[in-house]
Amino acid sequence: MRLRKPILTTAIVVVLAGLGVFVYTKVSGKSTLHAKDESSRANGDGRAVVRTVHPRLDPHFRIRNQQIATVEPFYQAGLRARAAGVVRSVTKEIGEPVRMGESLIEIDAPDLEQDLEQKEAVILQRQAEVRMSQALVKHAEAAVESGKAAVAQRIAESKQAVATRDYKASYLARVKGLLADRSVPGETVYEAEKDYLAADAAVEASQVAVQRARADQLEKEASREAARTDIDLKSALVDVAKKDRDKAAAAAGFARITAPFDGVVIRRNIDPGMFVQNATTGASEPLLTIARTDLVTVTMKLPDVAAPFVSRDTDVEVTIDDLPGLTIRGKVTRFSPAIEEGDRKMRIEMDIFNGSPADFQALNVRHQAEVIAALARGSVTGISSAILAAERHWQLLHKGVTEGPPVCFEVRPTSSCRNLVPGMSGNMRLYLDKVAAAHLLPSSAVYTQGGKTYILVVRDGITRQIPVRVQVSDGRMVKVAPLQGSSETEVQELSGAEEVVISRQLEVGDGAKVRTVVADW
Repeated sequence: MRLRKPILTTAIVVVLAGLGVFVYTKVSGKSTLHAKDESSRANGDGRAVVRTVHPRLDPHFRIRNQQIATVEPFYQAGLRARAAGVVRSVTKEIGEPVRMGESLIEIDAPDLEQDLEQKEAVILQRQAEVRMSQALVKHAEAAVESGKAAVAQRIAESKQAVATRDYKASYLARVKGLLADRSVPGETVYEAEKDYLAADAAVEASQVAVQRARADQLEKEASREAARTDIDLKSALVDVAKKDRDKAAAAAGFARITAPFDGVVIRRNIDPGMFVQNATTGASEPLLTIARTDLVTVTMKLPDVAAPFVSRDTDVEVTIDDLPGLTIRGKVTRFSPAIEEGDRKMRIEMDIFNGSPADFQALNVRHQAEVIAALARGSVTGISSAILAAERHWQLLHKGVTEGPPVCFEVRPTSSCRNLVPGMSGNMRLYLDKVAAAHLLPSSAVYTQGGKTYILVVRDGITRQIPVRVQVSDGRMVKVAPLQGSSETEVQELSGAEEVVISRQLEVGDGAKVRTVVADW
């Protein structure tokens, strides 16, 4: 008990001492902050001190804009199956190069193969029917010739019948004369009349035979035309069968996935023996993804305020974070003609040959040699081959018909990585149009409040908030136009005499009494 009392007393003293130190620290800290706040005043009149600048006239201001850039493959495609079945073979692995048209994946699809064979058999059947129709045409043509001969025969027989009838008529006339002289008996005249009537009936029969022969000829000619039309019909059926065969061949070709362009495999999600679904019936992951990396595209998003000043002649500088010291210079290859609604930015692209200038020169020489070799043959086929080779060379280096060649960059001898790898990031700086005689401000002079942009101007020691429209901004300097009128639609230019606050605008606020410290910038 005697020991507890001194210990308890000591503990109470320690706690009270600590509490006293804590309270003293808080009080002294507040006093210090209050002293600092008071010292920030210029004097005892209560006016805050702000830093200001006057707009600077730059007679040769060139707009610059730098944004984050990303390296993308020149081409990239995720390959999917358009036929269902078990994977028979996969010929390429990640990192292996592929050539355009090279088979990459084969899918076992026996139903498609059998359908193709059936279509081939139908073509053979239709072709046999055409040959049969051709034979029938020959038979019909022979029948037409036979009909023509029969008509000629019947005409000759009709002429013979007419001659016989004429002879019988003259004979009857002589007999009748002899009967008048009583030189012949009456029976002879009777017989002569009968012969004449028979000859006359034979003439009528021969004329009918001629008509019938001509009708038979017309019938055989119609049969010939029908046979010829049947050939056209059977030939059309052959064409239809070939179209069906081509459709079946295309469907069977879906079981074989080929490379759409020269590139390298960057992702593989398939192995032999796996069952794959038809990608046209639903969403699916790519079986293989290939990319072309001998050319790359560096992209950036340009803010809308700088979008009107970009063109194909815009100079570009690209730096890559993972390749320090490397700067790639060139021109804009292509840019979107529209500003995206989501982020209010425009897409800018520059194509870069992913190798040394010597490699690029060797590529051009190789393709030029192909064109010259095709022209050297001096034939129509050689000229066509040269045109195709030239078109292929253009397509290998361009995505469109209006863009220039890709940019080459110098390879540094000390570089540990000479190629750009898709997915790398860096910065792209655009040197846009020049603006003559522009009054500029630091970008910190512009601030946003309520979705609108303003500058804070000091007049007679009192701040005034003025709405402005940002015309040009490169991240460091900005060109603005103050807005006037009740609707804030009238635009004017800065005169250079304005005194603009460059910091703490929201803290100071509109209508505040301030003392200014003009900065020399």
